[in-house]
Amino acid sequence: MKYGIWAAVAVAVVAPSAAGAAEPITLKLGFPPPPVSNFYGGALVPWSQQIEKSTGGEVKVQIFPGGVLADHRNAYDRVLNEVADIVFGLHGILGKTFQKSTVSALPGFPATGAQCTAALWQLYATGVIADEYEKVHPLAFSCFPPTGIVSHRPLRSIDEVKGLKVSVTSRVYGQEVEILGGAPITLATTELYQALQRGTVDAAMVGMAAVAAYKLPEVANYYLDAPFGQTTEYLLMNKQSYAKLPAAARKVFDDTTGASLSALLSKAAKEENDMGLRLVEGVQGKTLTKMRDGDLPKLRAAMQPLVDQWLKETPDGARVLAAYKAELTKQSAEK
Repeated sequence: MKYGIWAAVAVAVVAPSAAGAAEPITLKLGFPPPPVSNFYGGALVPWSQQIEKSTGGEVKVQIFPGGVLADHRNAYDRVLNEVADIVFGLHGILGKTFQKSTVSALPGFPATGAQCTAALWQLYATGVIADEYEKVHPLAFSCFPPTGIVSHRPLRSIDEVKGLKVSVTSRVYGQEVEILGGAPITLATTELYQALQRGTVDAAMVGMAAVAAYKLPEVANYYLDAPFGQTTEYLLMNKQSYAKLPAAARKVFDDTTGASLSALLSKAAKEENDMGLRLVEGVQGKTLTKMRDGDLPKLRAAMQPLVDQWLKETPDGARVLAAYKAELTKQSAEK
């Protein structure tokens, strides 16, 4: 009788332990944009669901949108310090941390978001920019379609940028604004709405995707669609968080990230960009000006000093730019 009682106690003690061991591994993903962003519902949520399904529920990715866990300024530090296991963020806002990766922000190399995305991932996969990611485990990169300028002041050509205070998200974009005679102010995209509303800035150098995600039509009426380069995003994982995963789960991550996840993020970026265009194109009170093909040589000539400076300041810059241009040519030929 006593044996039976102690056996029951043993089962009661062991059972919770076994149940605890079976609990899923939860990875925290810091996502600075709001949950209305197409990156959230169009890419990261489906990917996280795929991870959970493919690991049999062993691994779950919990997404924290809206800057709760990480914002664009601290996302990289948060993943390095294990505050977050995975973070989504912008390359450009980190200055020289990802100097080589900002090659896509250089003006004068027009490409679709998908072409830029594939080229950037290939630069990493082939080792051209891999040294910038030695502290983290990259999961994906993506590019928006070419960046333009939105403003609450009249803006119909690159000549009218002169004298404006323009928000930028990268050093390269800041240099472009200076060349055009404007005053660059570095802000995260999450700060654009209030800055435009309060007049802290006159304009913002961003893509049409940000127009949709951050409700900029409420505070800006002028949109200049010109190829000022392309904003890029990263999805990075803490190295220890990746290493701690069971081997089978790591394989699932390997199989669902890289070029395939980058393409999914790029698709979400294009859809969001198209949403931004629909909000302003042909809408009463909104002025969308598209740069004419004949103006492109003028823009390229004006921006050449910036390209030259980037080449001078970037370690192995000539190789990076040549590899990027070669990848874009390859991607264009394949489409």
